[in-house]
Amino acid sequence: MGLGFGTDGVRGPADQFTDSFVDALGRAAAGLLGNRFVIGRDTRASGASLEARLAAGLRRGGAEAVLLGVAPTPAVAWIAARHGLCGAVISASHNPWTDNGIKFFGPGGRKLSDELETELAHRLDQLVADDHALNLGDPADTAAPATGPVAILDPADELRRWQEALLGSVTDASRGMRVVIDCANGALSAIAPRVLRDLGVDVEVLHAAPDGRNINDACGSTHPADLQQRVVASGASLGLAFDGDADRLLAVDETGAIVDGDHLLALFAGDLRDRGALRGDQVVVTVMTNLGFRRAMADSGVEVVETPVGDRHVLEALARTGGSLGGEQSGHIVFADLATTGDGLLSGLQLLDLVARRG
Repeated sequence: MGLGFGTDGVRGPADQFTDSFVDALGRAAAGLLGNRFVIGRDTRASGASLEARLAAGLRRGGAEAVLLGVAPTPAVAWIAARHGLCGAVISASHNPWTDNGIKFFGPGGRKLSDELETELAHRLDQLVADDHALNLGDPADTAAPATGPVAILDPADELRRWQEALLGSVTDASRGMRVVIDCANGALSAIAPRVLRDLGVDVEVLHAAPDGRNINDACGSTHPADLQQRVVASGASLGLAFDGDADRLLAVDETGAIVDGDHLLALFAGDLRDRGALRGDQVVVTVMTNLGFRRAMADSGVEVVETPVGDRHVLEALARTGGSLGGEQSGHIVFADLATTGDGLLSGLQLLDLVARRG
């Protein structure tokens, strides 16, 4: 069975991402989405080669591309939004290292609509069929550096500015708080510890030594047992667990209990409403959100807007209703006033700030 588009781009075994397939995907995206892209990837062993091939395909399709290297999904979206660019992320999120994936953001760092992704899939299928009919085989390696106006972007400077924006979204109330974080050996491994220390947090770091094969391996938001144990053993106030591409967050309280996306959304909704920052007094969730959350929101006078599963649907509903908060039980949480997609580190900082301010 070949690769195809799912709920969030193309994902599957890394060895199925042939040079010809990735090249065609780049050409299809360049022809449909725009002509200026930033590309980020997580820490998988297959990431660098897919990054080079995708960039070459984009350029063959007439687009400029700049490579950010290892970068969290939300950072790619933020940089795309800051400069009005399209974005591409090479990641299989919480899957094992043997998988990989490619997903796109439209101009301004926005997730693709169902209609746009369907058109992208159609264009990809046509290009793959045409290449096969012409017996082109795998394209020559043309992974040249970025050219054109987008090439003037400095990846290190752009990632630094994203981190500064995250820090600027919270107070210093959490200074001195003891926190344990699990970076899933993923894209936040070098970033999250530095950001939290810049905030003045006393942070203990787990699983932040990626080797290309250990991403999400018995760690991160899908395997929080190590984090739960360390939070309790170290007497920390709480723990934060990220996934490989850093667009989701799971938390652990001081007793070692899991605090999932539904609980986090309830906390954030109440806090934003109390501060007059919950637009429309509403929160957007998916059909997977539990009944307890719905009852809690009803008791608080907060309207619950429901969507199908998938953060893309949450984002579309936020845009349509003008809401400021939405998310999923899995820990994808969107602060629409601060980001164009889910951001695990942003959510973690907001949680630390909330806990510190409210005791």
